[in-house]
Amino acid sequence: MIRAGHLLVFATCLASCGEKERKQAQGSDVAAKPGRSDTRAPRQDAGEPDPRALLRESFDTALASEDPAEKVNALERIAWDGIDVDPELSREAFAMLPVDSAARSKLAAHFAMRLAEADPAQAVEWARGLGEGEREEALGRVAVVISAKEPERAAELIAEHLPAGSRRDRAVVQVVQRWTQQEPSAAAEWVGAFDAGAARSAGLKVALAGWLEEDAASAARWIGGREDATLRMECLASTAEHLRSAGGSARAARLAAFSDPEIRRQLENLLAQPRP
Repeated sequence: MIRAGHLLVFATCLASCGEKERKQAQGSDVAAKPGRSDTRAPRQDAGEPDPRALLRESFDTALASEDPAEKVNALERIAWDGIDVDPELSREAFAMLPVDSAARSKLAAHFAMRLAEADPAQAVEWARGLGEGEREEALGRVAVVISAKEPERAAELIAEHLPAGSRRDRAVVQVVQRWTQQEPSAAAEWVGAFDAGAARSAGLKVALAGWLEEDAASAARWIGGREDATLRMECLASTAEHLRSAGGSARAARLAAFSDPEIRRQLENLLAQPRP
């Protein structure tokens, strides 16, 4: 069960994020229309229903439902719809969903991402208070958000908080994708240190493709310097896959960067094989 303090943190941050966005939008309107001064508060048309009231009515109806599946589906819809309309009600609906259910895990991940955009440290703290499955999903999403600006910090978060498994694998590949856009050599070094598996293979394909495009000579030296023969062949297989999709001149230039005769021979043998 999620502690009340963590839910309160989430509700406060989500509300403040929405308020910040509204203030920025209002500021843009003022800047676009200098010379106009309108201090009137926005008002709702008399015939227009209040979305918060409608959402609250739906919530009350869901609570009264005697059909468990129908209640869960309704609470899930209310939790999603209330994120911007009524964050407090969204939190209430979320808290009533079955722990570690698919619906709640998806919401937890989305909430965590929203929090991470405003305050990564607070997002981590909130996510750590979730149930096991929800916690891993949420922390993985937080890592992805952080990696856009601080990939090393995202890598530390994954290493510290995410156990081996599909959720970690997914987060690793997504972080590598963003890290490669900034520093492909560092991304390759990081993911290359993982144990053999789906995450390492997918991550190496992304990182090495970016590195070969940026600096093929450095990438070739790094690949040739891998002492682990299995890792080196995995890197060469990723390189061969990348070269198959490269244009003629680019392919020739990147292949020429592999000056070590034995490494070059192994790479050419992989290129000669049928596409997997």
